[in-house]
Amino acid sequence: MKRIFNGSGGRKTALILSLCLIFALAVGTTFALLKANTDPVTNTFTAAKSGTDIVEKLDGSQKTSIKVQNTGTAVSYVRVKLVMNWVSGDGKTISGEPVNIDVTYDTTKWFEQDGIYYYKMPVAAKDFTTNLLKTPITQDAAPEGYHLEVTVLAESIQAAPSKAVTESWGVGVDSNGYLTQPTTTP
Repeated sequence: MKRIFNGSGGRKTALILSLCLIFALAVGTTFALLKANTDPVTNTFTAAKSGTDIVEKLDGSQKTSIKVQNTGTAVSYVRVKLVMNWVSGDGKTISGEPVNIDVTYDTTKWFEQDGIYYYKMPVAAKDFTTNLLKTPITQDAAPEGYHLEVTVLAESIQAAPSKAVTESWGVGVDSNGYLTQPTTTP
């Protein structure tokens, strides 16, 4: 009978085959353990959200306070539009007569551009703006059978990147992160 492993050449072959078998067993065992003991990983990324809630206070028929809460998860800029109409007692008819009521607002924290009021500072998540109104909105002489109705519309936009607000709203952002009115050059 002939020997399979004769001489030194057979020992080398046996050693190489043994090492390959040990390596294959080690790799197979490692993969089996990883598959059996590793839980799946869930991606927990949550996109930032921007939202607003309007908080108004009335004293009789006068609006005395208009604040906006950032209900989103991101620091945001806020702007407000006041829509004023003469409404009949039944609440359905709007007079065609224009509403010419001046709004005295807080110019230290807000600025007005094209009938829209911009809060200068970014508002943190769940935080509030200051009161827009410096004095209450009062109804002067209304057309016969009508009363003043002031509807407050609020909008917010994420503060970062600042390019989003400058391109979307057409306002500037200074080095402190405060909104500024754009300057027009002739």
